[in-house]
Amino acid sequence: MKLKISLANSIKSQDSLGLGATPMLLLCKLTGHGLGSQIQAFDQTVGGVIANHIEQENFHGNRGEHFVLELDQDGAPDHVMVIGLGSPDKFDSQAITQLVDLAVENAIARGCSKLSIPILPNRQSQAINLRGQAHLIKVAAEKKVATYGNKSGELEIELVCAPQAAQHLAKGLSCKRMAANGTCCDDK
Repeated sequence: MKLKISLANSIKSQDSLGLGATPMLLLCKLTGHGLGSQIQAFDQTVGGVIANHIEQENFHGNRGEHFVLELDQDGAPDHVMVIGLGSPDKFDSQAITQLVDLAVENAIARGCSKLSIPILPNRQSQAINLRGQAHLIKVAAEKKVATYGNKSGELEIELVCAPQAAQHLAKGLSCKRMAANGTCCDDK
């Protein structure tokens, strides 16, 4: 199994994800918080199925809690995975690693060639900067994909972001070693 990580500048504003069709879309929810304006706007474009499922299943967004919806709509993602991050004050590198593990595993199990992860502006948790988040996503995805050994195919992880975030994410992706504060140790 091969892994490719790319950036897409598709988030158009604070009110819209600007997402189109993708094999799998990953969305995250913090415990005690709503979906956020961008995800709510996206959810409205797909008929409110995400909010309905959250309500019906009493989904709180606890760390590791997750579900996958299959959408059969033109121009929409084939699958939408929603993962709970837990409380904002406990959001850390382990939470990112856990969500990447779950998302990669689910994408591969469903035969998805691409996993799109929106990196939203004005995130509710700022504990880990964008460079650190990108680096953690890359490292976790590389480790998870390596567990599939010689399985054929490629998984592309697309980090979807606003243009202002792209340079920070690119630096995080290119970094070989990241310090705890989110700075790249390669720069020294």
